[in-house]
Amino acid sequence: MQLKNKVSSILIGLKNIISKSVKWILGLPKAIFDAKFSHNTGTKLLSIAMAILFWFFVMDQVDPEITRVIESVPVQLTNTQELDQNNLKIMNQTDFLVNVEVTGRRNNVLSLNSKNIYLWSDMRSVRSGVNNVFINSTINSESVSIKSVLPNEIVLTVDRVVSLPKPVQIIISDKFQDTLYEEALEINPVEIKVSGPESLVNSVSYLGGTISVNALTNDHSREVSLVPYSFDGEVVNGVSLDINYANINLVVGKTKQVSIEPVIIGEPAQGYKIVSIKVNPETVTVKGEVDLVNSLDTLKVETLQLNGDENASLIVEKGLVLPDGIKTVGLNNPIQVELTIEEIQTKEFTYSIAEIPVVNLNENYTTDLTTNPGNVIVRVTDIESIIKNLSKEDIHLDLNFSNVVDIGNYRLKINYSSEKEFNTIVIDPEYVDVNVSDIITTP
Repeated sequence: MQLKNKVSSILIGLKNIISKSVKWILGLPKAIFDAKFSHNTGTKLLSIAMAILFWFFVMDQVDPEITRVIESVPVQLTNTQELDQNNLKIMNQTDFLVNVEVTGRRNNVLSLNSKNIYLWSDMRSVRSGVNNVFINSTINSESVSIKSVLPNEIVLTVDRVVSLPKPVQIIISDKFQDTLYEEALEINPVEIKVSGPESLVNSVSYLGGTISVNALTNDHSREVSLVPYSFDGEVVNGVSLDINYANINLVVGKTKQVSIEPVIIGEPAQGYKIVSIKVNPETVTVKGEVDLVNSLDTLKVETLQLNGDENASLIVEKGLVLPDGIKTVGLNNPIQVELTIEEIQTKEFTYSIAEIPVVNLNENYTTDLTTNPGNVIVRVTDIESIIKNLSKEDIHLDLNFSNVVDIGNYRLKINYSSEKEFNTIVIDPEYVDVNVSDIITTP
């Protein structure tokens, strides 16, 4: 027992001596600068050198305790499988780095680095939303301990993982060639599931793909890559698609202007005639698939059936007969078919035979036509608008003697000419008897 007390007293005394020595050594730098070297310079320099050597010896052997901050120590996330099982995802996933304050003997602390420190945060308590997760710590050293972790928590923003269908939209990036347009666009599939954090999936408005149509002249089919877009038209990153493309079938249409053709069956009342047939409008713009439109030049209207008792002009509205797959552009009203119907009339003109001109008679011959007392009746039959304004001066009669080569009696046909064409013209009589003789010369 006495031996034990004596050893304890020796250790306490040694501790006091070491403590006083350390304090004296720590005060050496100030003593060096305060020293005056006016007397005993050699002795004093030797004392200083010995003091410095002793100071290094003590610092190396005594090894005092110090505190140090190790920066940018990584924090590991453990039990992350719990996140997957609960359909959760960390939105601010990154390398989490914190500072660690350690304390211990100087040599051990100075030789320490971040690889000797293990920090971790357990994901089992994480839920959807903002989570403050405590940082656990351990150190691979028996002589150095962790004093503090700054900060001692990491902040995790966690979102629920969902999968929702979103519509597919195809965007045309340019314009069709003139007269061409989009007749139909089939998209398959029309919806595709988008998976990812709930906030990101909810921000997806549609899955968009882009195609160019300027070089197209006919129908077009292809696969189109899809990108998720927000309601503001921005690309949404951080989500995945069940399928990254859609199949499209673009049916190209064409517009063209074609004429309208009326269809009339039957005749008007007896003694009347259809003078003209008009349609309003005369042309119409149609649209449809390219091949169908290219095959069209005219369109017929619905058949107009005459009953045989029509005795005046009429206007009838009829619809267009459109082939399957053809539509009209800008035609809001039925087609108007206008029939101009006029009465057929006859007009008579009387000419004296003596006033009928003689043409192509041999200059050595003469005829007694000027003494013929007979008359010629000309009956012209045509529609009312022609007959109404027809006058005798519009019809020119003549007798052509070009075939008369000798004197004698002949029966010549009465010829007529007119600037207008008539439906029928009757000349009565049709022939005239004439006598051709020599011209009598007076001696």
